Amino acid sequence: MLTIKRKLILGLCSLALLACQSTTAPDWYSAPPTNDPQYLTAVGQGLNLTQAKQSALSQINAQLWTQINSSFVSRDIVQSRNQSEHASSLIDNHVNSKTANITLTGIDYPQVAKNDIGYYVQAKVSRDTVVRQLRSEIEQSNRHAQAVLQQRQHQDALLWWLANRAQSEQAQAVAVRQAMLRALGQDDIPKAESIDQLASALAQVQSGIVIRVSASRKDQKSAELLAEQFSKQSLKTTFSGTPNTTHVLKLTSQLRQSTVGQAYISTQFTTLKLQGRNGNILASHEIISSGNSLTNYTFSKEGAERNFADTVSAQGLWTSLGIQ
Repeated sequence: MLTIKRKLILGLCSLALLACQSTTAPDWYSAPPTNDPQYLTAVGQGLNLTQAKQSALSQINAQLWTQINSSFVSRDIVQSRNQSEHASSLIDNHVNSKTANITLTGIDYPQVAKNDIGYYVQAKVSRDTVVRQLRSEIEQSNRHAQAVLQQRQHQDALLWWLANRAQSEQAQAVAVRQAMLRALGQDDIPKAESIDQLASALAQVQSGIVIRVSASRKDQKSAELLAEQFSKQSLKTTFSGTPNTTHVLKLTSQLRQSTVGQAYISTQFTTLKLQGRNGNILASHEIISSGNSLTNYTFSKEGAERNFADTVSAQGLWTSLGIQ
């Protein structure tokens, strides 16, 4: 009987505690959003304060993209009515808003609340602050593109392209910021001509690279494998010298064979040397591969060749060539 009473008391205490818990969101969180001409505001909720702030910031980004996407409709109509302007198609019309969130600075959190299930915050940022940040980032990207273009004169074409090929994504990042400025009612949008020039230069350099893969007949399989890897990078290769050749990849190998018990062991030492147009060595690397067979050396050699292919695939083309 005492046990039943004890359980009853514990149950009543639990109900009392649940009744005392606060799960109601603050009034300002539930209030409808206002269209403030000076500030972008949003609210967020999370299990902790960091999650709540991130949620609010995501909502501010979403506000900008809602305005951008709605502005595309009228811009598309103008574009379709005048075919002569098609050459200057708007890159921001194809921006993926799901992956284009901007890390905004100058965020203030005037409202913060906590109850028994989480945190609530209100985030606020001045529209002028956002405009200044977007303009600054566009200008910085343009200056960086100018510096990269100047480096082109002093670097090998392939190495320059490798070091800066990711810069082509900057055109999209700049387009995102330009679109956001339009969404914020800005008419004087900063241009980034160097960004466009860099993207064009990268494409031009890539299309002009022709790599001759030089190898003896016994290394033909390895040479073909490397040619396939270059092709995946959208780079042209050839197995014979042509006037358009810009680089030479020399592949040489040594094969060592031995038996261990009943196993035939083949170990292949492959040296890769990448040379520029003038014969200067840009990179070199040695790959050691091996294979074994219980039948003969022919099968173990084929195993070493497959191991070479697996090594190149695992390391990646550029690491395999000695380019870090």
